[in-house]
Amino acid sequence: MLGIEDTSDAVSQPRNSKAGPWAWPIILASVLFIGWLINVIPTEALDSDDLQGPIPSASADLAVLQMQSQAIIASASIDRASAAEALKTLKEQSRGFKSQAAIVLLEDFIDAPISDPVASLEAIKEDKNAPEWLEQIERSLSEGITTEERAVLRSELGWFAELAAEPGRVAPEKSDEIKARSAEVIVLIMLCLIGAALVILAGGLFLYMLLRNQRITGKALRFNNKVMPRGIMLEAFALYLGMVSLGEAAAIVIHGSFSLAGYGLSMVVPLVWPRMRGYRWRPFLQSLGWHRGEGVFKEIGFGIIGYSGVLAIASIGICLTWVISLFVGVFAGGGPESTFETTSPQPHPVLGWMFRGGWVEKLFCLLLAAVLAPLLEETLFRGALHRYLRGRLGFFLSALITGVIFAGLHPQGWLAIPALGSIGIGFSLLREWRDSLIAPTVAHAINNGLLITVVWLAL
Repeated sequence: MLGIEDTSDAVSQPRNSKAGPWAWPIILASVLFIGWLINVIPTEALDSDDLQGPIPSASADLAVLQMQSQAIIASASIDRASAAEALKTLKEQSRGFKSQAAIVLLEDFIDAPISDPVASLEAIKEDKNAPEWLEQIERSLSEGITTEERAVLRSELGWFAELAAEPGRVAPEKSDEIKARSAEVIVLIMLCLIGAALVILAGGLFLYMLLRNQRITGKALRFNNKVMPRGIMLEAFALYLGMVSLGEAAAIVIHGSFSLAGYGLSMVVPLVWPRMRGYRWRPFLQSLGWHRGEGVFKEIGFGIIGYSGVLAIASIGICLTWVISLFVGVFAGGGPESTFETTSPQPHPVLGWMFRGGWVEKLFCLLLAAVLAPLLEETLFRGALHRYLRGRLGFFLSALITGVIFAGLHPQGWLAIPALGSIGIGFSLLREWRDSLIAPTVAHAINNGLLITVVWLAL
């Protein structure tokens, strides 16, 4: 059985063990560039009809909006006044022609009190850049639309096209199905919230027991920060970010396909680089964290148990993101009357792909999020970067730096950094606990897999 005691002096140092002076500049430049790309490009692309780009913002917004709309539809059958209030909030936080047009259809479908979908549509059409397909919605509000017109609307708004009235202003054919499905989604969300609360409580108990055991025995955390090498780890991480950044830059300047090429290189170059620098492959992987620990299946079990602790830590970051969103919304809007709902993290692009795609695309998103992303990100973040930082810093500062960079590179924008960063800290704690990357990778896969599965069921 291969554990950390097998890796303490296993990796030779053929040359200078320090990281090259180019590593940190590449990391910082990449983080700044990708951060700009995340926070600027989606805002500019919200009204774009081109959904083939790397960040399909309009579709991702529509995916989130669909789940919010289903909640409003379900509540409308119980309390129309509350549904109208929720609809008003939704209108305030909408952005882009597609989201605003979708809300007009929702407004007409639930027929909420003190609601005027015609006036809402006219307000949208005042913009000189308003798209031509808004005419389909105008016909829906005045006389209803045909099957052919609904197909046109569906190509723009997806699920929301089903809310449009039939010819003669008759209720949509799928009206009853939509209402029943919306009620099911509400039940699903409530079950998820209850389940998350129970897991968070269990996670708090797990963290308490782990830290208590560490204080008593000093052996609960198996990570050995003296294991070498370290410099090559930072270089590998820098190459990973560099390849991603180059691909995104080439996608903007030359062609969108370069983005995919950049991600492909980012998975290969960092793992080839150590061999080019003269390090032996197997001991390098052991130092990185890819070893069996106490056994593969046992480490998988630790990952499942450890996920409760990750969720408990994440709950703190999620609350912090909510508080920051509240203050940003209030100050940006000029006062508490503006509320914070208009300022929130951006939805992940994978939601847009799931909103537009069929079951094949949804399955691909699940595999991407629950298999490929955890393997790659845990190898580079909790493997390479955490190993390098722990040779110089204590656990908390290392986990915090790793978590912030991890969060900053995700496409949800800067407001999501506390929430995503806290998840990253939780994964770093699992790396510290087990040393092997199996546990944090399993926890990462569970987290992403559950989120994608819930979205799949909701959409």
